[in-house]
Amino acid sequence: MKDVNVSEKILPTIYTTDDVCKIFRIGKVKCLELFHRADFPAQKYGRGFGVEANALKAYMSTRHILS
Repeated sequence: MKDVNVSEKILPTIYTTDDVCKIFRIGKVKCLELFHRADFPAQKYGRGFGVEANALKAYMSTRHILS
């Protein structure tokens, strides 16, 4: 069996709730509400939440954002 070095694998980028707060410019409470939505692609990691960068990009492309 070949040993695989972690640095050789391409791991997905995972954004935490703090990262999503900065990206969307929202507060912590709104961010947690977003992470608990059924249509938001969040996953539970230990005691916190995370969302993969590709899933977040796909979610943002399906939403209508007013500026």
